[in-house]
Amino acid sequence: MQRLLIVLGLMLLCFSLANAQTPKVGIGVFGGMNMPILQDDQGNGTVFGLKAKLKVIPVILLEPNITFGKWGEPDPFEGVVLGSGSKITSFGVDAVLGGTPGMAGFKPFFLVGAGIYTVKNDDTGYEESKLGYSAGLGIGIGVGPKMDIDISGKAIFAPQDGGAKKAIFITGGLTYYLVGL
Repeated sequence: MQRLLIVLGLMLLCFSLANAQTPKVGIGVFGGMNMPILQDDQGNGTVFGLKAKLKVIPVILLEPNITFGKWGEPDPFEGVVLGSGSKITSFGVDAVLGGTPGMAGFKPFFLVGAGIYTVKNDDTGYEESKLGYSAGLGIGIGVGPKMDIDISGKAIFAPQDGGAKKAIFITGGLTYYLVGL
């Protein structure tokens, strides 16, 4: 599955570079909070990652990304300590509607994506990787033709055997554009 995502990402990159319009390619970093939803076995934690932005058409960007997160220690449940929080790693691609690069000012955007989510807990020895989904919204702030600041909220759904890990990533980041600006 990871190979399929890589091949699709490379094909889309080639398509965007062959596009008649000048392509827009950027790289960025982000970080923030990782808040579990309806999970008593996890506490709030952190998330950070790297992303690329590839302009396919004027209003749609592809955003391949790698994300590293950790949930915090959960509160004791009826006197039972559940151990440390799980780690989550994902490799995915988001389709971003809006947030056109290279423009100054406020740029709202929506995103939807898919990726391989790996959940691991060192205390229990649990580790599983499966295809998961995400959706969210945010706002980009163009501070120049080659730099954007973005703030976003992204809900993730990472299926696991016997359930799913669900969380909201609240992040802020910077993107620097390399090509076509």
